[in-house]
Amino acid sequence: MKMNLFTYVFLIAAGIAVAFQAGVNGTLGRKTGTIEAAFISFAIGTIALLVVMLLSRKGDVSLVKEAPAWQLTGGLLGAFYISVVIILVPKIGIGSVLMILIIAQLSTSALIDHFGVFTGVSIPLSWKKLTALGMMGAALVLFYKK
Repeated sequence: MKMNLFTYVFLIAAGIAVAFQAGVNGTLGRKTGTIEAAFISFAIGTIALLVVMLLSRKGDVSLVKEAPAWQLTGGLLGAFYISVVIILVPKIGIGSVLMILIIAQLSTSALIDHFGVFTGVSIPLSWKKLTALGMMGAALVLFYKK
């Protein structure tokens, strides 16, 4: 898929939203508790998605019964992610949390792509990608070195 300007703008907006989400959830967690904040975040998100789903009527949620169990773990992974962010943002800051998460996400996604885990199509891990990941690790050290 070729990426156009709208795609980039949409991705940048989503990245900005993630930074704000980390801060919002972190402060909510200090007020209500970690698990409570994660629950509130997911409940509000679920309601918003329900409205969008009902208005768009594009998919068929009844087909979920045909999905293998592993495809239903996304919610658990999301709950883990949100809980970790809520716990760590007040302790180490939004920047540290997001930088470490981004490096972990890019490293893991590079391996997932390399082995074609979800698509069956391999996107090889090159020396350029490995170098870029190493540079991000170095950036993390430089960013937070006192």
